[in-house]
Amino acid sequence: MAEMGAAAAVPVIPEDVVIEILARVPDPTSLFRCAAVCRRWRRLIAEPAFLRRRWPRGTGGAALLGFFAQRHQIQANARRKLTKLFPTRAPALVAAPDRGRNPPIGLGRRLFLTDFVRDDGATAGIFDQAKPVAARGGLLLMRVFPRAPSPPAQNVLHLCVCNLLTGKHDVLPPLQTACFDDDGVRGYAILTATDHRISRIPSGGYNTFFQVLLLGIHNGDHQVYLHRFFSTTATAIMPPSWSTPTNCSERTLGRVWGPYGNRVAAVSNGTAHWLFHGEGQSLYTLDVSIDADNIGATKLPLDALPIAVRMNRSSTWFRLETQGGPALWFFTQAIPVVAGKMFLGMESLSSVCIGEKSGTMLTLYHSDQNRAYVLNLPSGVITRVADWKRWFNYLTAVPFEINWPIDWALFGTT
Repeated sequence: MAEMGAAAAVPVIPEDVVIEILARVPDPTSLFRCAAVCRRWRRLIAEPAFLRRRWPRGTGGAALLGFFAQRHQIQANARRKLTKLFPTRAPALVAAPDRGRNPPIGLGRRLFLTDFVRDDGATAGIFDQAKPVAARGGLLLMRVFPRAPSPPAQNVLHLCVCNLLTGKHDVLPPLQTACFDDDGVRGYAILTATDHRISRIPSGGYNTFFQVLLLGIHNGDHQVYLHRFFSTTATAIMPPSWSTPTNCSERTLGRVWGPYGNRVAAVSNGTAHWLFHGEGQSLYTLDVSIDADNIGATKLPLDALPIAVRMNRSSTWFRLETQGGPALWFFTQAIPVVAGKMFLGMESLSSVCIGEKSGTMLTLYHSDQNRAYVLNLPSGVITRVADWKRWFNYLTAVPFEINWPIDWALFGTT
């Protein structure tokens, strides 16, 4: 009782002192972990004056904090050994290179999704075995498996949007996916208020403004279909719902295969882009406007690539850019990469996911999934992810990026 009384008598640190301490936190990862400690610290970090002090005009930018990933399903006899490492079945945060050596602030243990987003009340346990599928601007889109007294319905997709900056989450209405082929949903995009160039307007009972885009291949006509969900569709008299699926192939592409390379769309200038294979050796981007029902396709000029490329046991990534239209695509960069031990002498690195804002790519060798590497696309430098362990399922990995200070100014005070 005496110890409890002494703890209660500890004075609260004045806010100006806390601000001075937070201003001296050395890197973005540690600062975000500070924001996850409590609502008070998050509010102080989100103050415009603090953001301007930490990032004077023109000095902000995107930071890769790590990757959210789910574990492989493990056997019952192995669960006991991993209980201390993984006290929850929620996705874990894998620290980005050079960040894994810094222990989480105040905890000294690995961080999980439940350290950022509350998992209680009516949706308690919803993050158990959840699989991350996309992330953008502080929002994390996940496939979840709600607990139910009866077996879950077949071919029904349950999704949840987590706001990592406010600690809140929204469960989307279930989506029937029986019309898709055996691969189900193949492409994802999660879009924020920043993408729509509006201020935050939570509406329709949702905590955050967002839009979700899904792509799948129809199991009958083998064409590409698009599903949309807006958090603003719900009203006082109308429940939230998914849009009627749109046939993208009918409008633009014809017969295609994909998405190719990455299931998560790249978003630029109000448009989401996925890469598809066309007939023969052709490549296309499927271009979906995020604000209107405009869908198009752009054929990529493969003749922009070098005719001859020397492959000396390395992966070579090509970068194509456009300036205003499909006729202006041009080859800008080839990035040769070698990381770690080469298996079978010829294996190339495979892309897992792309940090669009930070210009990074998570990669690995399929024959050695115990190791992962981050490739810095502008520089070509590759670094091993020391925090990546053998029990992580790379198919569930998505990048966790924060664009300082834009994302905090939008969400941090809610």
